[in-house]
Amino acid sequence: MNVLLTNDDGIDAPGLRALADALDALGEVTVVAPASNQSAVGRGLSYGRMGPDGGNDGDLGLGEDPEDPFTVHIPHEEHELGYAVHGTPCDCVILGIGAFEPDIVVAGCNAGANLGVHVLPRSGTASAAVEAASLGVPGVAVSMDVIGLDRDGLAPSDFERAARVGRAVVERALDRDAFTDTDYLNVNVPRPDRDLAGVAVTRPTPQYDMHADLADGRFALHNPLHAGMAEGDIPDDEGTDRRALLEDRVSISPLTLPRHGIDASVFDRLDEVFADVAALGR
Repeated sequence: MNVLLTNDDGIDAPGLRALADALDALGEVTVVAPASNQSAVGRGLSYGRMGPDGGNDGDLGLGEDPEDPFTVHIPHEEHELGYAVHGTPCDCVILGIGAFEPDIVVAGCNAGANLGVHVLPRSGTASAAVEAASLGVPGVAVSMDVIGLDRDGLAPSDFERAARVGRAVVERALDRDAFTDTDYLNVNVPRPDRDLAGVAVTRPTPQYDMHADLADGRFALHNPLHAGMAEGDIPDDEGTDRRALLEDRVSISPLTLPRHGIDASVFDRLDEVFADVAALGR
């Protein structure tokens, strides 16, 4: 088995190393990961933001070279684990699939849970699995709850159990054809200092809230759901990912790509709604 491993915390993150070691038992593991932290970039790409010399400097860069149109070059360095790419998690997935033709793409192990329908599109970890699925390769995102732990003090050993869980999910999913029913999996594992109470196949929670204010000349963002998790508050329904995690169960969410199937009657109605837009634009 050929496994492509990436993350959004950066190639030097301890969770990536732990997962690389665990996945090694399944076959050949190729690591293509961001050179630096790319958390919460979602499905962002460096394409369109690469300068002529390959630097991600924010300038428009769509590959204007007439000899190689629509192509940008993303710099990287070789790393003891694989390739450190100066780009996003989705950059890494596209590059890794194109160069190494993996059987599966695994992202993680992320330092922090990725939960909920409103959060997953923001997550670089989950987005890497989505990118893989979009390119026809099964994807698995693996994350570990770290609320209450010292993030800066985490070591690969802290992620060993989560990495073993991730490996087991990958192995079972491939051996038992789970990807005939789903495009990618989002896996969340409880903190390493808590006993596992089991596993739950879940759906992403619809719960979401963010607070913001402007005080003393500064904007502030507050995440009440994370605050609730720290207090053990569970407003989520049974069967959701966040509830399972807060009940010390491994959460495995089978997810599919958007299909955008819209009833024909909707097209008929919107034909009428927008019929005069062209005339108004003259």
